[in-house]
This record gives sequence, C-alpha cells and structure tokens, in this order.
Amino acid sequence: MERLSALTHLVSSLEYLVSGDDREPGGLNDWRVSRAHYGDLPGPARKALDLVSSPRGTRVLHGARVAAAVALLAPLPRRGRVGADLVLSVTSMALYPRNRYGTDGSDQVSFLVQSTAALARAAERRPQVVDACLWFAGLQSVLSYATSGWVKVTSENWRSGRALTGVMRTRSYGEPRVWRLLTAYPRAGRVASTAVLALECAFPVVLVARGRTARLMVTAVGGFHLANAGVMGLGRFLTSFGSMHPAVHYVTGPRVRTWADGRVERRHDAFPVVAGGLLAAAWAVGAASRVRQHAIVLRGRGDESELATASGNTLAYRWIEPPGGIQDPAAPVVVLECALNSTAERAEWLVSALAEGHRVVTYQRAGYGRSGYAGPRRFDIDAAARDLAELAAHVADGRPVVLVGHALGGHIAVTAARLLPGTVAGIGLVAPGHPAELRDEGPAQDPDGRRATASLRQTAVSLRLCLGPLLKSPDWLGELPEQVRELADAQYRDPANWSAALREWRGTLTRFSAYEEPLPPTGVPVCLLTCTRELTDAQRDLQDEYARAAPWSVRHELDVHRDSAVTGREPATRIAALLGEFIGALAPGAAVPAAKEQQEGEAADARSLP
Repeated sequence: MERLSALTHLVSSLEYLVSGDDREPGGLNDWRVSRAHYGDLPGPARKALDLVSSPRGTRVLHGARVAAAVALLAPLPRRGRVGADLVLSVTSMALYPRNRYGTDGSDQVSFLVQSTAALARAAERRPQVVDACLWFAGLQSVLSYATSGWVKVTSENWRSGRALTGVMRTRSYGEPRVWRLLTAYPRAGRVASTAVLALECAFPVVLVARGRTARLMVTAVGGFHLANAGVMGLGRFLTSFGSMHPAVHYVTGPRVRTWADGRVERRHDAFPVVAGGLLAAAWAVGAASRVRQHAIVLRGRGDESELATASGNTLAYRWIEPPGGIQDPAAPVVVLECALNSTAERAEWLVSALAEGHRVVTYQRAGYGRSGYAGPRRFDIDAAARDLAELAAHVADGRPVVLVGHALGGHIAVTAARLLPGTVAGIGLVAPGHPAELRDEGPAQDPDGRRATASLRQTAVSLRLCLGPLLKSPDWLGELPEQVRELADAQYRDPANWSAALREWRGTLTRFSAYEEPLPPTGVPVCLLTCTRELTDAQRDLQDEYARAAPWSVRHELDVHRDSAVTGREPATRIAALLGEFIGALAPGAAVPAAKEQQEGEAADARSLP
C-alpha cells in the first residue's frame, strides 16, 4: 500500500515540476485568482497559503514530496517511513488549495492511503491499530467502487452506453480511435458500459464467500484501471486505487495465519464491527431526522386551508390579508404560482411585500408540502393549471384575480388564466418558463433534460434512504425571513417534494419537447419581469412572447438571476412594487400604461439593482 501510493505521489509531483501552464497568469490555477476562494480565512492562514502557493514555495514542497516518495520506494527504517508518509500527507493538504482545479480521485485516494500508512507505521507494535488501518483502507476501496457503480446505474446515459462514447469524445479524457469505434459499433459501447457498471456495483462481493472472489475482482478492476490508463491517460489511477488492493486482499483473507517460522497471527476485526455500528447509528439519526422534517412539513404554517380539486388532489393554501384590511370589496385577489421544485415559503419576501396592500393567496402544488397528489403517475401541466384555476375560482368569490407565476409557475399561470375568462384580470410573470426554451438553449444547457432528471432522481432516492442530514443547505435558505427557514429547510429535505419535482420535470419535458406553435393569446394584460442575469438573447425573446400575446403589457428588467428573484429580499421587494403598480393599472377606469415608455424607464432603473 505504502509503496504504490508513494509511486502515485512521485509521478504527480514530477508532472507538476515539468509543466506549469495552468499556473501561469490567466491559467486555470492562477493563484492571483484562486486565492480569492480563501478570503474568509484568518490573516495568518492566508499568509501561509500565499507562501506555499508561491512558485518557489510549491517547487520546494514538490521537491520534498519527490524525495519522500523515492525514500519510501527504497529500504528505510520504520521511523524514516513514518516521517516520509507524514511528509506526503501534510504536503498534499498544503498544496491542495494551490491546485484547486485539476485534482482528481487519484490525489484523494493517495492522500487517504498515505495518511493511513503513516498511522499504521507509527503504531506498528500494536497489531490491532494496524489491522484497523488496513480494514479502513480495504473498506474504502469497496466503498469507492460500489458508490461509483451505483451512481452510474442511476444515469440513463451510462445504462444506454452514451456516457462512454461521450467521454471518448472529450478533449481531456477522450481517444479519437476508440470514439470512432464506439460510434460505428454502438452495441459494443453498451456492452462495455454494462460491464463497467456490473464490475463496480458487484465489487462488495469481495467481502463474502470468505474472500474467495477477491483475487478475481481485484484483478478485474486492475485491468479496468490499466485500460483507463492506456485509453484515457489516467495512469495515476492505476497506482492510487491499486494501492488499496493489498488491504482488500488482507481483510478478505484468512483471519488466522501461520507463518513458515511457526508464528501464528490472528487478525483483529473490531474495526468493521465498530464502523458498522456507527453507520447504523448514523442511519438511525438520519431516519429520525427524516421523520422530524416530514412532521414539520405536514404541520406547515398552521393557518392553511384545504381544497379538494376535481382531479382528486388536495391543495393546501393560505390567505394573507393586508395589516389594515382591504376597504374595496372588489379589489383583486393575488394568487401566487411557484417554480418547479419550489414552495411558497421560498417566495416569502415577495408574498409579505405584496400582502402589504393586496389580498394574497399562496398554495403548494399537488405533491409539495401539505398538498396531496392523487393524479396519474405522469404529471401534466394542463392538470396543474386546472387545479390552479379551481383554487383561483374558489378564493375569488366573485372578485377579480391576478395570477403571479415564477419560472414554470408562469407558464402554468398563463394556461390557467385561459380557463377563467372574466375572472382573471391580469397575469404577473417573473422569469416565466417558455415551452420552447429547452429547444433554444443549446446543447450546453442540457436540452434533453437528462442531467436534471438524474439529479432530481438521485436526490429523491438519497432522501428516501434517510440521507437528508448530508444534503448541503442551499444558499437561498439563509436569505429567507427567519420565521420560515425551518419549514423551508424541512421542505427542501423532504423526499416527497423531490419526487414531486421529478414528476413535474418529466411532464414538463414531455410538454415542452412537443411544443411547436406560437403562444396563444393570453386574453388578459401581462406584467413581464425579466431577470437578465445569465439570460441569453434567445431566452429573452421567448419571454417577450408572453408580453406580445397579451392585449397590453408592461415589461421590466432586473439584473438578478432567475432563481434568486424571489428568495432575495431586495429583488423580491422590487418585484412586489412593480406588480403593485401593474395591479393598480388593472382597476376599472385606470389608464392603460404606455407599454414602451414604461418598459424603457423601468428597465433603466432596474438595471442598477445589485
């Protein structure tokens, strides 16, 4: 283990010393740029990073790594080996920020193995510690292959063989001759992909049958890494992952060994028992957390009402009145429709700002939060629009309604408005989704939706397996008002919400991919709020089509990202003010705004918004 890992470090440092384009000004690892990622560290830590990340500092450290690796490849006393192992481990940590981009699994495995070897060498006279280190490395090897395989299994690209062909086409890891071969013989690509998935997923069998399968499986994955080294140039993966294979053989071999000199050694197997117990305890904590989070979701805000729709769905909705009430009984009711994989709590800043002067109704689409989904397995936008129309008619009670939709919710709101002629007075659209946007965003934006589908599915499965505590908290959570953060966080970690999002995403793909016609007339005025950050010209034109389909419209541009438009306090408050002006223009007898003049003036003002 120690020598194979040292060989990986040796090759890595030699590669670094003979090539430096990535660290030149403008390169991928230009320290003048990379150091900005560590601006939150204390001053002494930043100075230390600047020292080791300077050209001279990195050369010195890599020179030390070369010397330590060479020493480990030669005969060296135990204390010397401990020191060399520590040099490689400590310098790996020190150099990691310097090589922020370009490090890979081989670097991580080599650090892990070298640190494990250092601990085992230091405790060489305590066999139980050495065996624990070997068990750790062996189980880490099993976990690495199994995780890689099962993650690939969830990807339709890997199951179909397209992923392997795609990798062979890349500049970084591709091989033109292999790519042409796989393109000419796609069945061969599917067979090769299936073999990789089967090998990685089945690797844990080394732990059963008393290790009789270990030699076969280790030989197979060794051949796999050898092929990757020749085809993809991943030479260091062969030695880095191979450095864990001796530990696999050791922990799957006989527990009692009798040596030629008559010595009898018994392996200490406490580590897997302790590790299994800790994993079981961690899973129990995750299960308890899932139960608690789901209870928070079902409790909701405490003031929800419910509406059973004709589809069989149950919609949980809230009615928010202005602090001083509404004097005009004919004033419109504002109904909010949220984005995909979103709940009303994420738009709390927008809701609270709108509710200062308007009646506002928020709800969770069927399947989210407290709203139950009883429809068919496949989601349909028209069915969601009918649910919204029923809710709007229910809360309107003869009053006009203004529908406000964000992202996908914008398209649902427009569709629902056509079902309520005479009830919907206007529509507010915040960065609305357009049926043609997947077609026009280009290959780099996941036009077929496979990456997004895989991500939603993997997250839903992970949360069902009680891994919610491992899910990183999103940045937008900290921007929300304090009173909704706990509920929003629980919704974010609820597998039912992600399953609903996956169902909606698949239905949206089906609807949008089949769309060819221009948008039909909205029938009512539209207030279009375009979020211009990272917006392409093609996307802007598609969103403008909603305004062109309206009898009259007002358009505003805000320099914010589509996702953060409703979660940030400042943009949400600004959007609420613009929607308030639009709602005022909908009143009987109010002057219809000059759309072009309003658009130009507000756009110039809104572009200054951070």
